Amino acid sequence: MFLQELLELQHAYKERFSIQFVFSQTDEDDAIFGRIEKSTVNYVMKNKHKHVDVDAFYLCGPEGMIHTVKDVLTEHGIDETRVHFELFKAAKPEEISEGTTHKPASGKTKITVIVDDEETVFEMSAKQTILEAALDEDLDAPYSCQGGICSSCLARIKDGEATMVQNNILTESEVAEGLILTCQAHPTTPTITVDYDDV
Repeated sequence: MFLQELLELQHAYKERFSIQFVFSQTDEDDAIFGRIEKSTVNYVMKNKHKHVDVDAFYLCGPEGMIHTVKDVLTEHGIDETRVHFELFKAAKPEEISEGTTHKPASGKTKITVIVDDEETVFEMSAKQTILEAALDEDLDAPYSCQGGICSSCLARIKDGEATMVQNNILTESEVAEGLILTCQAHPTTPTITVDYDDV
């Protein structure tokens, strides 16, 4: 998918756009054969892109590959804030381990949602995710996958606290700054204010 478009970009911008193909099933010229694993990433980092200054890394693929590549980048001294990723699919609940926080709370929470410069206050069940509650109120909250893997529903907690059932995207520092995936977040305090605009 998009192979021809990528090749055209590479041809048009040879000085600043390069592609390293990695094929797991066929051995092709000018490509690495095998799966994308630690040795593959080390080879690319230490050879082809050894002297390239990279502002940010964007990863997309299966969860196992994402964690492998991210770990290798960390070993190379790359700060986690420069590594961004999106998974092909969310892990099934029984598969969730790393990135999991707490089980949803119970009870009611008075929530204030800020989206598109409009503030809406209502009561929600803590068993709902913040995104579900916002959509039930017909708010125009941003979202896409609802599986905690795309970050489209990103928002910032301005007051109160919430816990995410699953988090494979946000770094610890981002969570500490109040960022949450609202499709995974359940309020854990009697009141909470969530701002979709401040992200």
